[in-house]
Amino acid sequence: MVRPPDDDLTGRAFDTHLLRRLLSYARPHMRGFFFSTLLLLLLAVMTLFVPYLVGQAINDYLVGDPSVATSDDTRTQGVRWTATFLLGIGVATFLCRFAQITITNLTGQKVIHDLRMSVFTHITSRDLRFFDKTPVGTLVTRVTGDIETLNEFFVSGIDVLFSDLVRIAAITVLLFAIDWQMALATLATVPLILLWAFIFQRRSRKLFREVRGHVSNVNAFMNEALTGIHVVHAFGRERAIHGRFQEKNSGLRDAHMKTVRNFSWFFPGMELLSALGMSAVLVVGYQLVSGGHVGTGDVVMFWLYLTLFIEPLRQLADKYNILQAAVAAGERVFRVLDEPSDLPPPEEPEPLGEARGHVVFDDVHFHYDERKPVLEGIDFEVPPGTRLAVVGPSGSGKSTIISLLCRFYDPQQGRILVDGHDLRHVDAQSLRRRIGVVLQDVFLFEGTVRENLRLGDDRLDDARLMEAVRSVQAEPVVERIGGLDGHIRERGATLSTGEKQLLAFARTLAHDPALLVLDEATANIDTETEVLLQRALDRLMKGRTAIVIAHRLSTIQECDRILVVHHGQIRESGTHDELLAQRGIYARLYRLQFEG
Repeated sequence: MVRPPDDDLTGRAFDTHLLRRLLSYARPHMRGFFFSTLLLLLLAVMTLFVPYLVGQAINDYLVGDPSVATSDDTRTQGVRWTATFLLGIGVATFLCRFAQITITNLTGQKVIHDLRMSVFTHITSRDLRFFDKTPVGTLVTRVTGDIETLNEFFVSGIDVLFSDLVRIAAITVLLFAIDWQMALATLATVPLILLWAFIFQRRSRKLFREVRGHVSNVNAFMNEALTGIHVVHAFGRERAIHGRFQEKNSGLRDAHMKTVRNFSWFFPGMELLSALGMSAVLVVGYQLVSGGHVGTGDVVMFWLYLTLFIEPLRQLADKYNILQAAVAAGERVFRVLDEPSDLPPPEEPEPLGEARGHVVFDDVHFHYDERKPVLEGIDFEVPPGTRLAVVGPSGSGKSTIISLLCRFYDPQQGRILVDGHDLRHVDAQSLRRRIGVVLQDVFLFEGTVRENLRLGDDRLDDARLMEAVRSVQAEPVVERIGGLDGHIRERGATLSTGEKQLLAFARTLAHDPALLVLDEATANIDTETEVLLQRALDRLMKGRTAIVIAHRLSTIQECDRILVVHHGQIRESGTHDELLAQRGIYARLYRLQFEG
């Protein structure tokens, strides 16, 4: 069962270090956030003019103060001018708001684009041990769900939060400027509002982390279920897998319901506390108007300013909620980015020099789990241009030898040398460009034949690709698909096992590796296809060092040397005829395959 990924996160309500790190991704795009903030401040200023104009219009024109307006025409003209100003402010607000929303969202998307690329690039560059212990669904959640949560923070959090704080400060000054008694009476509710918001955000923090953990679990389970759907159908386990998904889906639903209940309490509470402030305005304002201390327009102005004051307070709680979601998502994203690599790159990589294909395993020991060694004391040498086969029962460590040679993992003891260089001291990408790998389970990406053969190496032109295709006799397969522009579905769903293997051979040959690695490349196919693939293999291995992991012993009899691996150790070594003469493990495996 997949462990909820949030179990060991910090749980801090306000992580300034993490926020600074998030904001570092916004630094290249600060111009957009700067203009957005200016527009928000301009919007705030225009909004603050509205209550003032309305209040003055009531005092000067609607109530009928004779000292200000002496005739109905003057009052009418004043109301019209006020209405015109208000309409102008409305139009300006519309234009500024449109520009602000556009700039903020475009800038936020640029930041998220950079962050998503950073996370994806980091994940795809990790060593295989990282993927052994991290569910794919969890990683998908990091690149999609968590990044999308951070998008809301960049779009609705940074500059809006600053603007709201400025607005609250400005309105507080204006409220006291209108009348200090009404200001004190109404602002007495502010500590209660802040306390209510504080209680809400603390609980929201915990609930957001819980929801994200359940989302990650659901994604991981769905990925596992869909990847193994053939097994599910083959064994009729649909009901069982539906039941397990029901458990995880119910957990996610319950986590969401907790957040719904939390919101259900918060917003009515804010409305109640706001109503207390409004009530105080009416009571105190009535007394002040009756005593002649303020005008009716002043009370209306105060009321409107108070409405504008309470709204950003509500928004502050919502923005803090966004901040908490961003902190939770950021913790999870940076947890992936910060996890140390099990394969640290060398500080000064050694140049590999001329590609010869010389391989040496020197007293290599390796384990995935400390309690269970996989390889013990592996020693062998493969001279340039020779063919080495590795055979043995399932689980004996054959494929692990290939993984170590490609430096997907590092051995815990011993050395592996390619062309005289310890793999720990060379750049992994340079090494892998020198090695061509063909696996039993060929993976083809969704895309054209050309894209699958090139794998991003644009130096390979069409002529070279077709030469490789013809060399391994894969031309009929490519023509049937539609040539190099023909489309291959995900994982090569419409191709047979043999056809996929031929394309894999062509792909490897096109990249012209000095060292060829074949891991059960002709397993699980019929005899006729095996003959075709063996011919292609012979062309592929010609003039190259080749290491062949084989299940079918008929495919390795011409190899220069055969190693028999059993329980992680080399038990036998020699040619095909020499090993048969020894009457050991190899001879027994041979008899099982060819003599029933």
